[in-house]
Amino acid sequence: MRTDPAGRILARIPQGGLQAVIMGAAAVVFLAQTGGRNVAGGIAFVAVAMVLLLLIRRVAAVKDDVALLGMSEARFRSLVQHSSDVILIVDPDTTIRYASPAAKQVLGLAVSQLVETRLIDHVHPDDRPQANRFFLHLREVKGVPAVQDWRLQRSDGSQLWTENTATNLLSEPTVGGFVVNTRDVSERRTLQSRLAHQAFHDELTRLANRALFLNRVAHTVARSPRGRHPAAVLFLDLDDFKKVNDSLGHAVGDELLVAAAARLTICVRPGDTIARLGGDEFAVLLEDLDDMSDVVVVAERISSSIRAPFNVSGRDVFIGVSIGIASVEPGDTPDDVLRNADLAMYFAKSRRKGHFAIYERSMHDEMMERLELEADLRLAVEHREFQIEYQPIVSLVTGEVHGAEALVRWHHATRGSVPPTRFVELAEETGLIIPLGRWVLREACERARDWRLRHGGRRPLQMSVNISARHFQDASLLTDVQQALNDSGLEPWALTLEITESVLMHRSGATLERLRALKGLGLNLAIDDFGTGYSSLGYLQQFPIDVLKIDRTFVDAVGNEDEDPVLARAIIALGRTLQIETVAEGIERPEQRDGLRSLGCMLGQGYHFARPMPANRFVAEVLNRTFEPVAERTHEQLIRKRA
Repeated sequence: MRTDPAGRILARIPQGGLQAVIMGAAAVVFLAQTGGRNVAGGIAFVAVAMVLLLLIRRVAAVKDDVALLGMSEARFRSLVQHSSDVILIVDPDTTIRYASPAAKQVLGLAVSQLVETRLIDHVHPDDRPQANRFFLHLREVKGVPAVQDWRLQRSDGSQLWTENTATNLLSEPTVGGFVVNTRDVSERRTLQSRLAHQAFHDELTRLANRALFLNRVAHTVARSPRGRHPAAVLFLDLDDFKKVNDSLGHAVGDELLVAAAARLTICVRPGDTIARLGGDEFAVLLEDLDDMSDVVVVAERISSSIRAPFNVSGRDVFIGVSIGIASVEPGDTPDDVLRNADLAMYFAKSRRKGHFAIYERSMHDEMMERLELEADLRLAVEHREFQIEYQPIVSLVTGEVHGAEALVRWHHATRGSVPPTRFVELAEETGLIIPLGRWVLREACERARDWRLRHGGRRPLQMSVNISARHFQDASLLTDVQQALNDSGLEPWALTLEITESVLMHRSGATLERLRALKGLGLNLAIDDFGTGYSSLGYLQQFPIDVLKIDRTFVDAVGNEDEDPVLARAIIALGRTLQIETVAEGIERPEQRDGLRSLGCMLGQGYHFARPMPANRFVAEVLNRTFEPVAERTHEQLIRKRA
């Protein structure tokens, strides 16, 4: 498109310059018409022109401002109309004078249903007091936004959490009220609540965790000087849980923990605090007790509940619980109370599993002794400061030595002889039982091989070695046994591994696989102290067991005219039916020896034959000895009497 040259020139002149040009042109025209005679009139003419131009500019500016204001209002209206937040204008008494369309989506109420109602009436009743205080405070603060969360009730009766930002614009003529911006924060609140719950609760059992429990104990300690009613903490440790976890798997272990937690909740009052501290450890806080004897009642109730079988993954599982009790005393810290209860629990467990103990100051000394014993035990394992004694296993028919059981002993330089009941359990708990058991296994195999060589291999001497539950579950067991056999040169069939019933209580695939792998080496497997644990015909049929060792508690009744050895007779008959050899333990009198033989038991051991002794004494006093066999006449008499 062609442009006039003059137009192009004018377009290049700035707005202020253009006005000057126009006015100058007007003056020139005026002077030309007057012939330059009326200069004053020309000046007046220019002044009038300038005023007109200013008016024109002012009108144009006002029109631009009106257009911009219209655009701004349209933009603001669009933002309000489409905002997901609810925008309200309320009076000081919270009467709603304006509500944005988002109210329908957020609150389920149309704008017409909200206007002229009081906002406070839509607030949840429990939150109204704080909402009222919020608006009272807002009257005193002008132009400064204030924020508070509360719950609003929807038209369908449900509730939602809202974040409310309000500004006092009462002094603004165009508003004249409180502007409230209400935002739905229900999802954020739910997430915050979930995170807070996770921070103070155990994810598996939904019980309180250690942090929340210690917080509750802290409040109880703070109240204890004022309180007239005592409070106490119970520290619980599930007995034999590790065996369940290791043999049946962590999934079953978790299921058992959840079931145990459920039982704990019905053993205490609704206001008492139960926490899972970690692993198989729980704690209970009992407050406002009438007397400390109430704690004993609760402890006994918990023990009885946990002892009942748990049906987990379609099978019955048996566990127990050891409990430590500590009272909450003024001046204690939460950690002090929990530590005292923990100490009492260990004291109870060391005495006997499945019991409880109340904290006493003397327990601290005993715990220090235990720690020192553990340190000595570690050094003894490292430096192999143990000895092995051997007790003969004798044929009840011929009196010949059939084999020997290897029993570990600890003779400490300053402690003297430490009983196995004291150090074996500690070794089991600390894991030291694995290197200790590995050493006993190698020593026993070498000794058995040496004894067989001394007799030209004529006598089929068997060596029995106890394998702890922890060593049985350890991945190194198969290698340890194979290495002991290879290093010693002992024939596998001359080795018998004794395991407890607790190892076999769970007929898991891992247990069966481990037993079959051991049998694959050619050795024998025996169940030690049969009948005292989790006896089951099922595992006797399923597992490759060669020997049942009858516990001494059943042997005591044999040979006693006042008692009928029903259980001993049943175990021997069971072994005969399943073609499993039986060995009686704890034979102390000739009558027991003879009675067992009459019942069909072929092998036995006990003080009647010999006490456990060092290897050199065993060779000198027992190895070549033939003990007195059962007299034929006595045997016939016993048979006749039984008939």
